[in-house]
Amino acid sequence: MTADDFEKSVFINCPFDDAFAPLLEAALFCVAYLGFMPRLANERLEAGENRLDKIFDMIRSSKYSIHDLSRSQAQKEGEFLRMNMPFEFGMDVGLRRSGVEPFGEKKFLVFEKNPYDLKRALSDTAGQDVEFHRDNHEIVISRVRDFFRVEANVAAPGPAKLEAEYTTFLGWMTEKKISEGHSNQQAFNLPTRERLDEMIEWLDRGKPAEFQGN
Repeated sequence: MTADDFEKSVFINCPFDDAFAPLLEAALFCVAYLGFMPRLANERLEAGENRLDKIFDMIRSSKYSIHDLSRSQAQKEGEFLRMNMPFEFGMDVGLRRSGVEPFGEKKFLVFEKNPYDLKRALSDTAGQDVEFHRDNHEIVISRVRDFFRVEANVAAPGPAKLEAEYTTFLGWMTEKKISEGHSNQQAFNLPTRERLDEMIEWLDRGKPAEFQGN
């Protein structure tokens, strides 16, 4: 891990399901747009790699983390809560409090769905600033933008500008994927890693308003 890698890496701890996908994509877009590199547990697929070791390596390699703890309440009878997110949040907090440098510099953005959910579900977060998103991707963009503007002191456009850029990107990506042989529906259901790659390519190309071909 180089110092620059640590300063620019953002560990994203969140659900990886269809219902959460719009929120995850909005967060990924904002992180990449502001010049940081998102780190996701599903970015490496080596079959022989221990999942916990992989996640811990990403946590320790990232100065910034976005922890979404919004799935703190079962949605239907018999449903099990997924404990991966609070577990990984706890790992990150422990590393920050370890006294080992540079981990004392780590900074967290913590999400819940609605205000005060976590006070009922995870009382140990009392005193920790927590943001809510109400399952709204526009709120996610605004909160992620504000976090990096304050905590990383980066130049950042306003939330409305970021939302407009995100809409432009989605149109560009859809055109690009259709030109590559995807259907319109398939273009909107790409693997997370592929969507992130397209975000980075769009930024590298100078944020074009429309796809002009390769």
